[in-house]
Amino acid sequence: MDDGAPESPLSLLCRGCGLCCDGSLFSHVGLEPEEVGQLHALGIPTRTLRSGTEVLPQRCSALKGRDCGIYAARPASCAAYQCVLAASLLEDRVTLEEAQAVVKKAQRLIADGHARRFLRQQFRGRKGLD
Repeated sequence: MDDGAPESPLSLLCRGCGLCCDGSLFSHVGLEPEEVGQLHALGIPTRTLRSGTEVLPQRCSALKGRDCGIYAARPASCAAYQCVLAASLLEDRVTLEEAQAVVKKAQRLIADGHARRFLRQQFRGRKGLD
C-alpha cells in the first residue's frame, strides 16, 4: 500500500535484500502460536519441527523476488530481526548506498557459492536494538 510517504532507508534496504527470508541465513523462523493461523489464512505454509514447534520454513513462500509479500503482516520474529548491516545503517556507520552495495556483493557471492563467511559477518545480526 502506498500512502505517499517515502520509505525509510531501513525499509528500502530490507525490502530490496531478502537474505534473511530466502534461506541464505536461516532454515526457519520461530512463530508465536497465534501467528500460525494468521499465516495459513494468508496462504503461507508452516512446518512442524520434531519438538512439535511450528515454524516458518525458509525460503519463505511470502518472499516475492527480494521483497516480503506480507511485510505489514509478517510474524513478530521477522519484524524484530535486525541484521548487522541494518544495525550499521541505523547507527549511521554506513550509508544506504554502501549497505545496498554490500547486499549486491552478498548476492554475487551466493550465486558463486562463496558466501558463508561473508553472510555470517555482515548479516547474521541481532534482534531489535534497545
